[in-house]
Amino acid sequence: MAKGKVARAAGAGQAAQSVPATAGLGFYLREAYRAFSREFHAHLARHGITHAQWVLLWFLSQAGSLTPLELSRRAGIQKASATSVIDALKKRRLIRGDQDSVDHRKVNLYLTPAGVELMQKLIACAVATNAGARGNFSDKELETLLRLLRGVTANLGSGS
Repeated sequence: MAKGKVARAAGAGQAAQSVPATAGLGFYLREAYRAFSREFHAHLARHGITHAQWVLLWFLSQAGSLTPLELSRRAGIQKASATSVIDALKKRRLIRGDQDSVDHRKVNLYLTPAGVELMQKLIACAVATNAGARGNFSDKELETLLRLLRGVTANLGSGS
């Protein structure tokens, strides 16, 4: 086959041709992300929490109070998408929405005591998942890995 040409899909009676390539950085980043996500999502599922719910609970736990719009922006999702997740979290009584005392058009979201208790458990799950992913890496190796991953992000732009 000529250099630069890609093999066509095999038709009837033809043998399939492969296109040899070396796995690159993107492949290994994806595989690491998939393995980490599988593990972490299994922990979340034991508490009946989805990834989307985790993300909103995390940002809310860090901020203390956010409006639905602020929360959706921080999470990087559309407000319409966040609304159903917020409603599910309210239904489970993990968050509450109180009318703003100054601007009555705004609603401020907070974790409830049950939400705070759950977040403590979920953060423990995140710590356990991170510890498992770290394995036997030394502190220096982990520091190097994190520096390199931040470099990949910086090299490609933050995307936000």
